[in-house]
Order: sequence, then structure tokens, then C-alpha cells
Amino acid sequence: MVILNKLFLIFNHQLSEEQEKEAREVLKVEEIVSLPPQLQDFWSSIPPDVELTEEMFEGITAFLLQNKGEKENFCLVQGDFGATVYIVSWCFKNGFVPIYATTKRVAKEVVRPDGSVELHKVFRHERFRKYILCR
Repeated sequence: MVILNKLFLIFNHQLSEEQEKEAREVLKVEEIVSLPPQLQDFWSSIPPDVELTEEMFEGITAFLLQNKGEKENFCLVQGDFGATVYIVSWCFKNGFVPIYATTKRVAKEVVRPDGSVELHKVFRHERFRKYILCR
């Protein structure tokens, strides 16, 4: 049986080519696992008008436990702040390695003839970083 590192995607975007390359080369990930559509839909549209509860995330945590690999299990977690804090803390308690993507931002201001300012921003993947716990 082959034992490999997995990367679970718990965020609202598609993994870029740069991110996939880093996951495979730096984190030694051999399998990248997206949430099933129903769980992805939930994660992408967590209702802003309700309190968060542990029960809301049972589908995601059950999915992670059911699909956990034998080696390192990374979880790329980004999204609603409260949901992210919950899933990251759950990962620490359950043997998953929570990570997030950092970006380098390049901004350029262009002053237009009418005096208005146009701002161009380019975000480029820099690296993955592990979440850390306060001790």
C-alpha cells in the first residue's frame, strides 16, 4: 500500500498552478482532495446572519476524517473568519496540518487626466504557511 501526503481544499477558490506545484514539490503532496459539491457550496456561502455552531461543520469534519490518509494531511483553510478559526482549531485537535496561502501584492496607482486615481492590484502566490497556536 502506498502512503502519501494529502491536501484537502477548504477554501473558495481554485488551486492555481503555482499553488499546486508548491504543494507537490514542497509539501510532498501526492493527492489533492476537494470538498464534495454540497460541502463546497456550504463553505462558499456560510450565512452571515446566523451564529456559527459546531453542528454546521459536521459534514466537513466527517468528510475529513473519512478521507484522512496515513501520512501528513494538510488542510488549506481560508474563508469566513469564524468558520476558518473553527476548522483550524479542529484540525489541530484531530491530527491535520492547517495551512493558508500567502500572496505578494503589487499595487500601482495611475492618475487619470480627469484627476481620478485608478488602482491596479496584482496578487501572486508566494507560499503556503502553517497556522500556529498561541501557547
